[in-house]
Amino acid sequence: MTKTFDLSEFSDEDLASLIEEARTLQDSRRASRNRAHAAGVGGSKGQDLKNLDHGAIPTPTPREVKDEGPAHGVPE
Repeated sequence: MTKTFDLSEFSDEDLASLIEEARTLQDSRRASRNRAHAAGVGGSKGQDLKNLDHGAIPTPTPREVKDEGPAHGVPE
């Protein structure tokens, strides 16, 4: 499904800016996709939970719950 846009009213500067922005966005998406699908530890694909930038929210340990619970209204 191809979309057609009328760019005839754009100046050369506007077109150059639009093309540069589109390339930047495309490069950003490509880099993000490559990071997400890169082989991780042991050749597996997906998120490497040992990487601090993995984006997953880890489940707290029982010790963390015990230590932090009172600050969130959990009775001791």
